Amino acid sequence: MVRAIILGAGPAGERHGRALRALADRCLLAGVYDPDPEAAKTLAMTLGIPWLEAIEPAFVEAHVAVVAGRVDLRPRLARAALEAGLDVLVEPPLAPDVDAAHGLLSAIVRAPRRPVAMVAFDEHYDPAMRELRALVADHQVLSVHAERAEPGGTSGPVAELDVVSELMVQDLQFVMALRDEPIAATQAAGRRVRRGGPIDHAQALLVMEDDMIASLVASRGGVSRVRRLLVTTTQAEIRVDLETRVLEAVRSTQTIGRHEQVLQRITLPHEDACVAQAAAFLRYVERRTAPELGIGHAIACQEAAQAILKRIELIAHRPAMRKGPQAA
Repeated sequence: MVRAIILGAGPAGERHGRALRALADRCLLAGVYDPDPEAAKTLAMTLGIPWLEAIEPAFVEAHVAVVAGRVDLRPRLARAALEAGLDVLVEPPLAPDVDAAHGLLSAIVRAPRRPVAMVAFDEHYDPAMRELRALVADHQVLSVHAERAEPGGTSGPVAELDVVSELMVQDLQFVMALRDEPIAATQAAGRRVRRGGPIDHAQALLVMEDDMIASLVASRGGVSRVRRLLVTTTQAEIRVDLETRVLEAVRSTQTIGRHEQVLQRITLPHEDACVAQAAAFLRYVERRTAPELGIGHAIACQEAAQAILKRIELIAHRPAMRKGPQAA
């Protein structure tokens, strides 16, 4: 039985806690810690587990830690768990900046034993995404277009993260895992809904080293929730709607003197991606095998997100265009 502790009592901590609680035959939740004791007590009561006043004593009894606290606290919490010999599941982004995220690699090297250090990209374990990856596994992918939106606008509290780091990173993860190719070029633009707040709407155009094109849109300035992908290959066009859980693949077939298109429509069963991810994490821990999505992959995604944000800021601070004859 794997004993797990939750480090961070926010929404991510609750999500991972519920996922691990659903696997009670394989995992025992030993407690939750947060620098805010009241938040830790509230989540502990919600999950029906102990709340931890300090993390160091809990490390002695635990096997794994889920690092899901505030972004600025994640590097310290993850390093402490790794150096105590625990395996970790870390919520992305790993840290406020890429340099701090790189520090986790040295913590892995210093760990008392080779740890399982996995990053929590929930959607990677969604049945629709698994089906999509299987369909294009042997295809030459030409382009990926992704649209992702959460209701937001000007109401409610200001978000902790920009829309690239919070939403678009899921599609960045898919693109970068699809062919494991580096990004050759990046263009992006975005805007804020509220002055002084983070970027709330972003569009990015990426060209991969193998010339695959990725067009990514993420927003929380609208009124509806959207999660759609379109993958174009030399053999097919595949659309996935993660909200309706429908996948459509249009394939071309050609015989002598005849060209046809075949539509395949798949409605996928509901499966909690976070529970599937937690189950995968426990398998890696039990078998002592390297996770499919490790710290290095997450750092690459965070570097890509940072490059997109830099392009957005560059456009946002462009000099005003001159008008009239002098503009030439």
